Amino acid sequence: MFHPPFCPNGECRNHHLFSKNDSWYVKNGSYTSRLFGKIQRFQCLHCGAGFSSQTFSLDIFVKKKVPYWRIFSHLITSSGIRDTARLLKVSPTTITNRIRRMARQAIAIHSSLSSEISLQEDLVADGFESFVYSQYFPNNINLLAGKESQFWFTSDYSHLRRKGRMTAYQRKRNQRIQEKYPVHRRSIYRSFQDLVRYSLDLRAKSTRSSVTLFTDEHSQYARVMCELTREEKAQISHRRISSKLPRTVRNDLFSVNYLDREIRKDNSDHTRETVQFARNANNCMERLAVYRLYHNYIKPYRIGKREEGRRTHAEQAGISMQRIVSEMKTVFTRRRFFSRTEGLSSSDSLVWLRGISTPMKQVAEYLPAYSWA
Repeated sequence: MFHPPFCPNGECRNHHLFSKNDSWYVKNGSYTSRLFGKIQRFQCLHCGAGFSSQTFSLDIFVKKKVPYWRIFSHLITSSGIRDTARLLKVSPTTITNRIRRMARQAIAIHSSLSSEISLQEDLVADGFESFVYSQYFPNNINLLAGKESQFWFTSDYSHLRRKGRMTAYQRKRNQRIQEKYPVHRRSIYRSFQDLVRYSLDLRAKSTRSSVTLFTDEHSQYARVMCELTREEKAQISHRRISSKLPRTVRNDLFSVNYLDREIRKDNSDHTRETVQFARNANNCMERLAVYRLYHNYIKPYRIGKREEGRRTHAEQAGISMQRIVSEMKTVFTRRRFFSRTEGLSSSDSLVWLRGISTPMKQVAEYLPAYSWA
């Protein structure tokens, strides 16, 4: 029998319950769904809010059941949205909707588990370049990872101006586009600022007096580090590594180089020279959030002839397998709530609430009310 764990009304005092006491609600009838059968309804005794067992399900408001694990397996192996939709015999919008739901689950689980890490290693950051909608709108996704564990802590999105070789027609068109849809020149600067703040928070929760942040020789990174206060500079030191060095395990930037390679290999949005590029910036970051869940908590830290029993990147970073299993066993069933998810980074909050602007898009992003409850 289902027992609601808390009141879904974010303004109710019973919303942040952590006990199994069921004295705060009463049963309030039931209704029948063609898809899910008989569904029990409840009512909170404090605020009077009505809800049902479906309120706590990842499949809230869905009209068709689709196996999440199959979408997940296709998503992490470079399958496109339409390919997956054909295989599962549903529409592409249905697949996109389910990925959106999985992304919120992935963000909440990552936030819960990563908050338990007491940092015991240095950090590595670098920008991963791709594009959304058109090659006239490149982007930079800054990645922050553990130097030894390759644990993917966070990522942050920023727009770029198109660069590189262009024909006369392309230069003229690019100029017209940039005049109509200007991109802030300091976007990488602001994105890296957020990563540095996140790194300082990680150090504050650890027993280390200072941490070293390895990056390449990008000028914006150096500007951010130079503008830190004296106290912050004592907590985090900056080492710049040439990006022209061989990308081997001995390279201090290996963690982000490895992530760069794996993302381009496993995520269809970023596979070079194909038609499977991202059309929406929020969708792009949602798929990366799902892939981050796979990379950190499922994929073995080192892949060899035998993968069974290998430690994950999260275990290497200091998270117990018991906690990982506890969170992952409900990833495709129990809905996570935004108001009950603590420790969200600014980037993850923006992805959850679909707050990243997509170039050339005139209509505001649609956000269902239940997604920010």
